[in-house]
Amino acid sequence: MASNPFDNTVLRFDDGFERLDRRVFRVEAGVMTFALLAMSLTTFLKIIYEAVVADRNFVDLFLLRWLHGTATPPSDALLAQVKGVYSPAIVGFVIVFVGIAAARTIARQLASKRSEDPSAPPPPWRLADLGLGLAIAAGFVLLGRMVVTVPSAMMCAAMYVIALALFAHRAHRHGDLTPFLATWLVLSVPVGVLISRIPTQYAWVNDLSKMLIMYVGFLGASMASRERKHIVLNFGRRLWPSAAKRYVEAFSLFVWLLFDVLLLVLAAHLMQLQIEAGSTLSILPVAEYNIVLPVVISFAIMSVRVGADLVRVLSGAETAPPAPDPDAVASDAGADTGEVAA
Repeated sequence: MASNPFDNTVLRFDDGFERLDRRVFRVEAGVMTFALLAMSLTTFLKIIYEAVVADRNFVDLFLLRWLHGTATPPSDALLAQVKGVYSPAIVGFVIVFVGIAAARTIARQLASKRSEDPSAPPPPWRLADLGLGLAIAAGFVLLGRMVVTVPSAMMCAAMYVIALALFAHRAHRHGDLTPFLATWLVLSVPVGVLISRIPTQYAWVNDLSKMLIMYVGFLGASMASRERKHIVLNFGRRLWPSAAKRYVEAFSLFVWLLFDVLLLVLAAHLMQLQIEAGSTLSILPVAEYNIVLPVVISFAIMSVRVGADLVRVLSGAETAPPAPDPDAVASDAGADTGEVAA
């Protein structure tokens, strides 16, 4: 890959490094997607767990504040009425409403796929829609029961298997099932070790989010370096003569490479100190250096990518005809190079 910052283009090359970098990019995208999904699902499970086991959940507190106020404690009779009648009725209504709305959305999507006219009216209500909505609502209730009774490690393992099956189906439709299975068979080892160390309840979710947000942020920055979607200063660039533009770009890449290497060394040193200390996260029994590990990985990948760009620019490879990149991230037409995308 090479870049021309003067006309905001990213050129691709059909060589060995580009093919390898394309695979690394896809692994980064998969890991970042998994991290976002894991954070969302575990936070959702934690919210359900805390709402179910709490002595007074957020619905109880809202109703007590509305019916009684906060000046004095509520009476036992009012508390029993809120917890035994009002709150279950409101929660049940919301669950059924969400289930029916989800069923109706599914019916409309299926009808739109079967119809060739995008302006066709939505399909009429059917008894099957109501039945599907009630089934979805029953599934929500069952999920709440399972979150409380089933150990969190087993819930996470089940959701991981379901997510892998869904993404494997998508990869199969796109003809990428073999590399998908090869990648996630390897990545399932650390994921399995992590799931096996999860405590019984959901107090560990915050520790997991601290670790995964680092993968999302820094792998996203690494992916942006491949697409050249980073902060670029255009001031003075167009004033250079054509003969000097290559060397200006090479100097820019060299400074960027020094920055990446410096941060890589600092992150690696910090990780070494954490490994020697043997410290772990506060609740999740995972070594603390796992928070710094994605920083090391990301800046190592960025250093290689920027170094390859620097070699190509100095050798004049940026004048080669570009090859299409199937993994390029779509961006808005005419976006400025000064836009911060990561």
